[in-house]
Amino acid sequence: MKRALVVLGHSEHAGMLRAAKLLADAAPRHGWQLDFVLAAPHPLVAASGLPAERIAYLPALRGWRRWSARVTLPATVLRLARHARAADLLYACTLSSFPYCLLAGRLARRPQVTHVYSSYEDGAPYRKHLLARARHVVAPSADSLALAERALGGFRAGTRAHVVYNGMDVAEIARTADGPAPAGLGPDGLPRIGMVGNLDPRKNPTLLLEAAARVQRTFGRLRVVLVGAFRDAAYETRVRAAIASLGLDHAVTTTGFLRNPFPAVRTLDVLVHPARRDPFPLALLEGMALARPIVATAVGGIPEMIADGESGVLVPPDDADALATALEALLGDPARRRRLGAAAHDRLTTRFSLERFAAGMFDAFDQAVADGRC
Repeated sequence: MKRALVVLGHSEHAGMLRAAKLLADAAPRHGWQLDFVLAAPHPLVAASGLPAERIAYLPALRGWRRWSARVTLPATVLRLARHARAADLLYACTLSSFPYCLLAGRLARRPQVTHVYSSYEDGAPYRKHLLARARHVVAPSADSLALAERALGGFRAGTRAHVVYNGMDVAEIARTADGPAPAGLGPDGLPRIGMVGNLDPRKNPTLLLEAAARVQRTFGRLRVVLVGAFRDAAYETRVRAAIASLGLDHAVTTTGFLRNPFPAVRTLDVLVHPARRDPFPLALLEGMALARPIVATAVGGIPEMIADGESGVLVPPDDADALATALEALLGDPARRRRLGAAAHDRLTTRFSLERFAAGMFDAFDQAVADGRC
């Protein structure tokens, strides 16, 4: 059984933690065991179900660009290298964890695989500097891989780059969705739309609110459900002010973080993903697993997930009118909602299964180990 040391860095990214748990569960079927290194304990880590006995914490992983992290960089790398010597490979789940993996891997003489979840529109020089040293790169979408490649002006000769779409355990989601809906989300006969994810500017819940205000003028009352936690108090204040100014006080329910969001998602007539950018949102895969009709912005890897008009509806980013129009059309057509939801579920099971995700990731791991370059 080969071992991979998975360096997550941040402990507050729910989607990445869920993906790590799915990969850990599938690992033994592919001859691997995963151990984890994170920056710090966090409620999301416990909620993810990652095995506590396989987690080590290195606080300096919180952010290598902080001065404090740079001061402690040598000690952090040495500690990570000690962990790495017990593994066959280091897997950097974020670009911020890659510098540590690169240096620790070379000290321990272990290969690394780097996952480029991030976006690269800013063209920051440090991104190019770091990625230029990656020998094995995995991206969650062709869009993410293209952004990384453009940031570098092309990968260097010999770099192996893979697109591996995330996957979902459909049976497990169906099982956990059978639980009771959160308080306040029982049946009420009103049209219900909502989103799932961190409530921050990148996920852009205010776009959903602006569209909902327009939809409300057509349908009268409706329900808007925001499933997720605010990560910034000032931004939460702005969103709640928008709810009030748009006349949606009576309509909006904010659930906060839910360890099991699926019963809430199951209550939605339409799942909305209004993000400004997103490489490959797991919230959409989860909605597809529950056969929810989806309206999402055509950003990042989302057009690779959703076939517009066939398994969901895509709209331009930051266009409240387009989003409202799409929502009105779906809310007024239950038969189309059912067709889109069923097609989304079929697309998930054929293209984004957990087994395809695991096979792609562990194939990349096997190639890196066989290659042997550090």
